[in-house]
Amino acid sequence: MWGRWGWGLAVLALLCTAPSRAQPPQAVAAAIAMLDERPHAGEEAWRGLSARSLPLIEPHPGDDALARVTFVYKTAPSVSGVRLDSVIAAPYARQPVTDYVDDFTLPLQRIGETGIWWTTLDVPREIEAVYSFLVFDGERWQRRSDPHNPRHLRGSGAEAVLRLDRAPDPAPQRPWPSRRQREPEVLFVESGALERRVTVQLYRNPDATLMSPLLVIYDAFLWGVRAPAWEIAANLAAAGEIPPVNLVLIDQLDTLSETRRYDDQVGFLADELLPALAQQGLEPAPGQVILAGASRRGLAAARAALQRPEAFGGVISLSGSFYWAPEGEAAEWLGRDLRPAGARAPRFYLAAGQLEYVETSTNGGHVMLDANRRFGTALTAAGYEAELAIFPGGHDIAGWRHALADGLVALLGED
Repeated sequence: MWGRWGWGLAVLALLCTAPSRAQPPQAVAAAIAMLDERPHAGEEAWRGLSARSLPLIEPHPGDDALARVTFVYKTAPSVSGVRLDSVIAAPYARQPVTDYVDDFTLPLQRIGETGIWWTTLDVPREIEAVYSFLVFDGERWQRRSDPHNPRHLRGSGAEAVLRLDRAPDPAPQRPWPSRRQREPEVLFVESGALERRVTVQLYRNPDATLMSPLLVIYDAFLWGVRAPAWEIAANLAAAGEIPPVNLVLIDQLDTLSETRRYDDQVGFLADELLPALAQQGLEPAPGQVILAGASRRGLAAARAALQRPEAFGGVISLSGSFYWAPEGEAAEWLGRDLRPAGARAPRFYLAAGQLEYVETSTNGGHVMLDANRRFGTALTAAGYEAELAIFPGGHDIAGWRHALADGLVALLGED
């Protein structure tokens, strides 16, 4: 089954063809002309550019599906290079990507001898994506956010967000006022499976019961700070789209789990985390524990649900790394290691971005979008209920937070 974003062949063809870089918009062209005449008028030129909201977003002159987006950034004159880092660079990427900075990020052009840099890209109007600037100070690249964009992720130093006019509905991401913010209960689980103490954050929905659905997500920083998942779940519940949900954030995914085929994560989740939560009074109804995660964390969540279907009722995988295989195995191993679905088989909501078609040294040509499609097909063939949603965006939190909301509705909504 295809997600509500569908699959547009025309859009795919557009995105997979590296377009030419667009000409500067009028505001940038005016700044260039001013500095050609008055090379020392850099501050005046910058005031004119930064007086408006950045990045500059204009209609595309020849294609209604695109917007023309101009990124402008100001540095010290000593800076020798600025690059844009965002998933919207995918159509311009030099594939396969072996050096991320050189092959994937995009250089900005300098205006004269000033510290003003710019680049213009044509971007599908459905896109919402994070971005940042890489600034070369003569020794190393340093990441910088865009201080002139009013939209950012949460927390200190968070990346800016490019949101175009046809992007998904932002209602599920609506921030809650400070007086209604929820503080998590912090639990420590001594894990024999992971051989460490795991820090767990528990967000209880005051409208939920001890048997209400439980959402377990990897990466407490991403989903606790940058894009608070409890707000997404609470907004959906307040709108009547899902029942009230209790939420658990796991601190991180252990890098050593890769060498163990993620079986240590299966043991931790099923045999250590769930009993620890039961001691806190949380005992969801059968099939109401949902595992979620992005990238490798989505892979680990899927592996756990497949191995322990009696414990987990569903998976929301966000750009799951299903190209992965253990050492010595062929790529996309998990899709070949499926046992037939039983009577209590978990359900799967797989989400991948329409920009996730870039070949890298990590995926070896098994690009994320295609690998997720093939994994969904394998699940369906084995008897599992699996939905694939292709969202406008790429491998970043801006698209994932919308996909998480859609996944919760798909797995927990009344329909």
